[in-house]
Amino acid sequence: MTNNESAHALRPAVADLDVSDFGDLVIENAADAIFVMDTEGRTVFANAAAERTFGWSREDLAGRSLHDMVHHHHPDGRPFPMSDCPLGQVFRSHTRLEKHEDVFFHRSGAMVHVACSNAPVVREGRMIGAVLIAVDISERKRAEDQQRLLLHELNHRVKNTLATVQSIVSQSLKSGLPLGETRAAIEERLIALGRAHDILIRERWEGADLGEVVVEAMRPFTAAGSTLVRASGPTLRLPPNKALSIAMALQELGTNATKYGALSTPDGTIDLTWSVSGDGDARRMRLVWRESGGPAVTVPASKGFGTRLLERSLAYDLDGTVTIAFDPSGVVCEVDAPLP
Repeated sequence: MTNNESAHALRPAVADLDVSDFGDLVIENAADAIFVMDTEGRTVFANAAAERTFGWSREDLAGRSLHDMVHHHHPDGRPFPMSDCPLGQVFRSHTRLEKHEDVFFHRSGAMVHVACSNAPVVREGRMIGAVLIAVDISERKRAEDQQRLLLHELNHRVKNTLATVQSIVSQSLKSGLPLGETRAAIEERLIALGRAHDILIRERWEGADLGEVVVEAMRPFTAAGSTLVRASGPTLRLPPNKALSIAMALQELGTNATKYGALSTPDGTIDLTWSVSGDGDARRMRLVWRESGGPAVTVPASKGFGTRLLERSLAYDLDGTVTIAFDPSGVVCEVDAPLP
C-alpha cells in the first residue's frame, strides 16, 4: 500500500469522530486542574487533575464554594474573602483575568503554588459561571527559593572569605617581621584557607567531618607516615563556618609548633583530641591541642596574630571559649564550644 493509499484509508475513521467528543476527553485528561463554577462561585465540575492537585474529590467539591475550599486564607493565616481574590474580580467585572500566580491550599493544609487563568462563562451575553485553570508550580517555586538562598549564602561566604583574607594580610603586615617572612606567612595562611574550602566544596558546603579537617590542616606539617601528630576523636560533623575556623586555627598552631614548638625538633609530638558531651541542644565539643617533647616554652612578651586569631576570632566563630596555656613542657590549646 502506498503512502497516499494509507492516508486515504485513515480518513474515514477520523471523519467518523465528532469534534465535540474531544472536549470532555481533553478536559478530563488535562495535566492542569480545571474547575467550572456557577455564578455564586460553587463548584459544578472538577477534572481528575484538580482532584490530584488539591486532594478533594469531585463529590467533596460539588456545590461548595471553590474559594472556601482551596483559597480561603492568606499563607500567613489571615482571612482572604472571595471579594478580594482574583477569582472574585472575574465575577465582579465579567472579564477574563490573564495568567497570574497565587497560593492555594491542599486538603491537608499544605500550600500549593499555582499559575492561574480565570475566565467568565458567557452565554447570550449573560455570565452563567466561571472557569478556573490552575497549574501546580510548587516545585518551580521551591527551586527559585533554593536559588535565592544559595545566592544569598554565596554572597555571605564570599564576604566572609574576603574579610578573613583582609584580616590575615592586615595582621601579618603588622607583625613587624621582615618582608620575606611576612609574605611567606600570608601565603601559608591563604593556602590553609584554600585547603579548608576544598573540603567544603567536596561536601557541597553542607559541612565537613572534623577528622578530615584535622588531616588536611596538618598535612603540611607532617611527612608521610609521620607519627609526630596523633589525632583521635569521634566522628563529628561541623557546619561550614566552624570547619573553616578550626582549619585556620590548626594551621596557626601547626605553624607556631614548626617554628618554635614540638614540631621544630625530631622528638616533639602533638596530641590532638576531641570529644562530645551532652545531648540535644546541650551538646558541646571539646578539642585539645597538646605539645610535648619540644623546646622549653616561655610566655611571649606580647600576643601575635596567631594567638589573637585563636583567642578572639576562633572563640567568636565557634560561640565558645578558647584558652592557650604556655606550659614549659609544651603549648596547650583547649577549645570548648556548643554544637548545633
